[in-house]
Amino acid sequence: MAKPAVSAAAHLAGRVLIVFALLPNGFRKIATFDLTAGMMGGAPPQMVDGRLFPPLPPLITFPMPQLFLSASLTLDIIGALLIMVGWRTRAVAVLLAGYCVLAMAIYHGRISSVADLMPLLRNMPLVGGLLVLAAVGAGAWSVDAWQTRRRSAG
Repeated sequence: MAKPAVSAAAHLAGRVLIVFALLPNGFRKIATFDLTAGMMGGAPPQMVDGRLFPPLPPLITFPMPQLFLSASLTLDIIGALLIMVGWRTRAVAVLLAGYCVLAMAIYHGRISSVADLMPLLRNMPLVGGLLVLAAVGAGAWSVDAWQTRRRSAG
């Protein structure tokens, strides 16, 4: 059986690593806001850095893409930071898992080849990790645990 400190450290590292990819994704959405909003609104694909963006059109387009994109990048960045510090971890993990499944269905739902399947498969471990966090909570080194200890002591 692992020592409590080792277990707490592993839980913290796992929390950070599970959501780490969401941060650059959120910042990428900020850096390419107009292009990404256009794609969400149904604009035709464009060449970006030698690659077609988006490679496949989304299953649905959004009537107010800037609003939906703002919510998406907020979930990416704020949700990841909340999971990392362990605040309201179970609720945030469920919210992020649902958001990821919805985004995977919308943006990676057109599968006509194995190559189309790869982005979907890359995101599944993130959803799995988020569901594990929703089930087990944030762990000993988290704001959630600190608040619980504080309530118990007071």
